[in-house]
Amino acid sequence: YFAEGLPYFIVNTISVIILKDLGMDNGRLALLTSLIGLPWLVKPLWSPFVDIFRSKRWWIVTMQALMAVSVAVLALTLPASSPFTWTLILFVITGFASASHDISADGYYMIALDPTRQAAFVGIRNTFYRIAMVFGQGVLVVLAGWLEVRTGTVSRAWSLTLLSTAILLSV
Repeated sequence: YFAEGLPYFIVNTISVIILKDLGMDNGRLALLTSLIGLPWLVKPLWSPFVDIFRSKRWWIVTMQALMAVSVAVLALTLPASSPFTWTLILFVITGFASASHDISADGYYMIALDPTRQAAFVGIRNTFYRIAMVFGQGVLVVLAGWLEVRTGTVSRAWSLTLLSTAILLSV
């Protein structure tokens, strides 16, 4: 559930901070970041496909890999002179991978555990999701700020931060 929460906060919170730090104006930022959140909006329409095509384990592993790769590519494209188009595309890809991962992880949880064990596991599940929230909205932002002071470049700081996140998602 840490791996479920972290990409969600990267796409829905960190994206806003990155794009603002890179100089996007507020009007365009509001429009584009609302579109980035689209994958979670269409989850109810997308979930039947995830449920019938392949196993939940396959979706979990594949989407985890896709999230790691898309965040790594995002990290590598940020230093470009005009990163907004690629940045947005990669955030949307990460978002769809994350939403698909959410569907399959929740489904796996429901299938793998009986109702008593599900109830016992709810606290652990929520704890790791909350840790991902603090990590994604706090630790990563602090790391990027620290790296910006050290490197003197916003895009390089976010690039290094996202690269370390991609490595974490890979693990």
